[in-house]
Amino acid sequence: MALSSYDAFLSEKRQVDDLVKKGYIMTASKGTLDGDVVEFENKMTSDKKTIRLTHPDSRKYFTTLYIKQQEQMTE
Repeated sequence: MALSSYDAFLSEKRQVDDLVKKGYIMTASKGTLDGDVVEFENKMTSDKKTIRLTHPDSRKYFTTLYIKQQEQMTE
């Protein structure tokens, strides 16, 4: 059964939120025709995770979080 567009967004948003809650920070992203590939790293454990965001709203959400993260790191 295919996910609705909104369900797909929520699923991808949840993946991002879960990683951020676990202490991961976004270290890189690469836009592809199949979506944005986003790399995360946990600074405490050096563990790395990679996810692909395909929904446009997920990609916007990630971009907003990434900008906020960068602003916090420069303060």
